[in-house]
Amino acid sequence: MATILKPARAVDQALESALNACGFVGTWETDLETSTVYPSGAFTALIGVNEEAARAGISLNTFLEGVHPSDRERVHKAVKVAHTTAGRFESEFRMIGGTSSYRWVAARGQVEKDAQGRGFRCLGVAVDVTDTRDAERPRGEDAIKIVNHLIDAMMAARTSIGSLGTPILKNMIDMLLIELQRELQHRTLPEGNRRLQ
Repeated sequence: MATILKPARAVDQALESALNACGFVGTWETDLETSTVYPSGAFTALIGVNEEAARAGISLNTFLEGVHPSDRERVHKAVKVAHTTAGRFESEFRMIGGTSSYRWVAARGQVEKDAQGRGFRCLGVAVDVTDTRDAERPRGEDAIKIVNHLIDAMMAARTSIGSLGTPILKNMIDMLLIELQRELQHRTLPEGNRRLQ
């Protein structure tokens, strides 16, 4: 059996601090053996969990109850596939947090495997994308500047954590960088070429 690191410590403090500096990013860790989710950073507030409950962990079922009913089954299936195949989790969904309104979340995670190739933990990042879904997205040069600024920030965070020697942290930053690169490509390609992607 794999040794499970203490929750919320597998996601190193340096990465967590760098991500939280963005103000809209949080992290989570799921212990697959116990189906316990440990949210941290901005993700804790986003899903309406207090710090004490986050440190203790919440059940996966409790987490899923906070997902919008229209999104819940789809998210549950994506979680189940990632956990049973020891693969990646990628989804965008609505959650009810500490207020009565829903927030849109884009979440990406990767299941870590033990020596026998079985998944034992999922580490991931979550981004509050409500503003980009509910309001008109910045256009043209302003949007490109924002994306480039975020890429620069993530590259700086990746460099900062390089000395820690923890590949999972770099992988999490790399996932964010891939998504930012896709967004940059989308915004810089001519309108006709976007339809081909």
